Amino acid sequence: MDALSGEALPERLRVIPDPPRRLYARGVVEALGAPSVAIVGSRRATRAGRQFAEALASDLAAAGLVVVSGLAYGIDAAAHRGALVGGGRTVAVLGSGLGHVYPRQHAALAAEIVDGGGALLSEYPDDRTPRKHQFPERNRLISGLSLGVVIVEATTKSGSLITARMAAEQGREVMAVPGPVTSPLSGGCHRLLKSGAALIESADDVLYAVGYDTVERPREDADAAPARLAAVLERVGAETTTLDQVVAATGMGPEAAAEALVELELLGFVAAHRGGYIRSPS
Repeated sequence: MDALSGEALPERLRVIPDPPRRLYARGVVEALGAPSVAIVGSRRATRAGRQFAEALASDLAAAGLVVVSGLAYGIDAAAHRGALVGGGRTVAVLGSGLGHVYPRQHAALAAEIVDGGGALLSEYPDDRTPRKHQFPERNRLISGLSLGVVIVEATTKSGSLITARMAAEQGREVMAVPGPVTSPLSGGCHRLLKSGAALIESADDVLYAVGYDTVERPREDADAAPARLAAVLERVGAETTTLDQVVAATGMGPEAAAEALVELELLGFVAAHRGGYIRSPS
């Protein structure tokens, strides 16, 4: 674990209104100074919200940006996983000491973040347990590290709006993803959009908003599909294949099959089509 203070702190954090006095990091410290974008949102996210956050993070990582989030359930975890799927790096800012990863169920994800060349970050000592007030405090670090913050699914009382407010105060770009007007999880995002936040539909929108050069993400060669996804990929052809068909053909559980299809979509091997998936053109 590295302890950072003074000039060793990431430059973007040294200039925010309430800079940290000391930071504790585990992983590749250089990731903290790389160009980055934060993706945060509801802990009780919908499947569609998680899938969008994962795909967005994957595309941003493939374009060369570090993805920053808070390791929480829902949108945060999806953003971290998407960055890893995209072959990039991600930084998790904790609301506890690094010796108390929270939630505990994300200990394996935290290890993947470090193994993938990213970092875990906290301003609290290693033995500090999670405390309610520490999570809003750490939000200023999530926004401060980043060129901008994308909010994906948030109620009007969501803690993610604190991150958005802090981003605005720090001079960072505030971005939001629109959603169904009937969904409570769209309320916070729509409030931000009415207030002037950039509307985000794709990674290119994010790259444009933060002034980062757009890089087209190359599609991997079909022969390079991970072996663990081969059984699912074999079942998807030129005609629409539904999740139920994949489950019946492979014997996988619905959740595992859905995750495999989403990962194949993120990697560019399949595309969503009329309630199912089709094989992407070579």
